[in-house]
Amino acid sequence: MTNTISAKRKSTLDKLYHAFEVVSEGSYVYLCDMKYDFSKWSAEAVQYFDLPSEYMYQAGDIWEQHIHPDDKENYHQSIADIFSGTDKGHDMQYRARDRMGRYVVCTCRGTVLLDADGSPDYFVGCIRNHGLVNSMDSLTGFQNQFGLFEHLNVLYSKQSKANIMMIGVGHFATVNEMWGYDFGNLVIHKLVQLLKERFRNEGVLYRVSGVKFVLLSSSLSLDEMKISYESLREEISEKLVIDGYRPNLRIYGSAMEIKEFQISPQAMFSCLEYAYNISKERKNGSLHIFNDEADENRTSLLTLINAIRKSIVNDCQGFMLYYQPIMNAKTGTLYGAEALLRWQTPAYGLVPPNRFIPIIENDPAFVQLGEWILRKALTDMKPVLDTYPDFEINVNVSFEQLRQDSFVSMVKQALDETGFSPRNLCLEITERCRLLDMTRLSAIVSDLRSIGVLFAIDDFGTGYSSMDILNQLKCEVIKVDKSFIDNVAKDANNAKLITVVSSLADIYGSKACVEGVETEEQCRIVKECGVSSIQGYYYSRPLPLNEFIEKLQSSRN
Repeated sequence: MTNTISAKRKSTLDKLYHAFEVVSEGSYVYLCDMKYDFSKWSAEAVQYFDLPSEYMYQAGDIWEQHIHPDDKENYHQSIADIFSGTDKGHDMQYRARDRMGRYVVCTCRGTVLLDADGSPDYFVGCIRNHGLVNSMDSLTGFQNQFGLFEHLNVLYSKQSKANIMMIGVGHFATVNEMWGYDFGNLVIHKLVQLLKERFRNEGVLYRVSGVKFVLLSSSLSLDEMKISYESLREEISEKLVIDGYRPNLRIYGSAMEIKEFQISPQAMFSCLEYAYNISKERKNGSLHIFNDEADENRTSLLTLINAIRKSIVNDCQGFMLYYQPIMNAKTGTLYGAEALLRWQTPAYGLVPPNRFIPIIENDPAFVQLGEWILRKALTDMKPVLDTYPDFEINVNVSFEQLRQDSFVSMVKQALDETGFSPRNLCLEITERCRLLDMTRLSAIVSDLRSIGVLFAIDDFGTGYSSMDILNQLKCEVIKVDKSFIDNVAKDANNAKLITVVSSLADIYGSKACVEGVETEEQCRIVKECGVSSIQGYYYSRPLPLNEFIEKLQSSRN
């Protein structure tokens, strides 16, 4: 097989491709010149799956990187059989990763065309994308998130600057619960009417999820968006009356400039979502404008998130896990660890987790990263478990992961394939996970607890209703937030609060773990509060695997 296709063969490939494209409505066409392993793919497929180009050498290898890990082996074997002459085509179904990091189900059918001598000449086929949906939202008449990204791709191709604003309603489930879904739909229709009136001729509106909308505008400045947003909030509180009822809606919003065209639309959208969550959780609904600040290395946040998303979709390259010891408060023995994510590349060095995790954990791509974290932690700690059968590993799970219907089966499969005991795994529910529907969250906890998996409430005492979560989920571990520890030596009330949390843990049959202990005095005080375990720099910073194992062996010996 030569490296470069001849002009004549390329011209023939183009003509054949066009012939097959004419009769392939609703599917992506691909055509491979098997003598050169040179292919032409549908432009729609290139855009949807973020492939390098319509023309590709070794397209089979490139496409394989988009195939779900569980489906790769079958796909790889099929392609190998086709190119070796063992098979004359394939008809298979697999999951492929789109440009937003989500996996969609695809049906792929192809056949080998022989030359005059009976040798394999071309491999032609089509891929039907079962995840491709119409870009119009039927309830509102706005385009949906798919339509938004199509628009963004056009802006990027033209390098046209614009501003984007996200507007959403919080706790809308309460409206449906109180008045029913029909009433909820009437509220959405009224919101849509107000949005149309407010932003007529000032941009394009999209419904991206639930009761969350996006305005894409080339005419409004960020300052003008802020003024319009605040006016809209007032208008909603005054005019949104349905059948005589005035639903108490909480409006949140974010905005940012679109001007960096080397940054993918998906990375930009993740940053917009991050700013929206700040409006929701810290700004009491005021419009939060994303600030693309640079770090000490002059790397902008957008550039960093863009690079991290690429690392995730490229089999999580650059990511690693460190392990922070968790100590038994009474014996001082190291009995467990929390797996903590790090990211390092030659271009950016070792990036602190607080620089990227708050943004990326709400990105759809985090589903893939979260699975990698779990499998990596279980794989790393399986030899430890063989030596110390009472050892526990704590792994954080994100809001985006728990939203997936496949989450429970993913955890079970990871446990089965690594041979790790479920009773030695503790999943930490982070703060944003508490925004999930409690019925759904309880079902997830119950299902995994039935096989022995433990659960911890992280950051207890901050953010949302921690007591309500504790009462309904009855997690095995309560992790007291570091904010209670910082002034524990100076403020006796903080020590009393830790004692109360420790007593609550006893009531619910849980154990209290204190995070962020950094000094000997802090350690002494929290021990007096009756906690079960301690985690923090006083005992150890997060360590690479080999250093952690050395510390574990030293502690146990």
